[in-house]
Amino acid sequence: MIVTRVHEASGSHIEPPLDQAWNDLTKLTWQVAVVALDTGLDIAVTEAKYFSKGVRQQGFYNVVVGHSSIGPLSFRSTWDYLNGVSTGVTQATRRHATTRKPL
Repeated sequence: MIVTRVHEASGSHIEPPLDQAWNDLTKLTWQVAVVALDTGLDIAVTEAKYFSKGVRQQGFYNVVVGHSSIGPLSFRSTWDYLNGVSTGVTQATRRHATTRKPL
């Protein structure tokens, strides 16, 4: 999914906006695109092939950030993880800018 950040005098917003009618994987794909746009990281989300007692469990996802991956995660945990990635990059960038020390 391709998203853009639109800057205006009153702030910024993402286009297209999140649509609550989308299915969970599409919502997560949108969130991945926003985090990638804001951080410059290479991020992907996929449906997890997660089985419990031989039965495939629906609603679980894997996240890949660069060469690292995590999963299976529920929808909410995946969303929270992506927010954490974004916050971590933002804070690391701010710290680096204020301390002028190499990361």
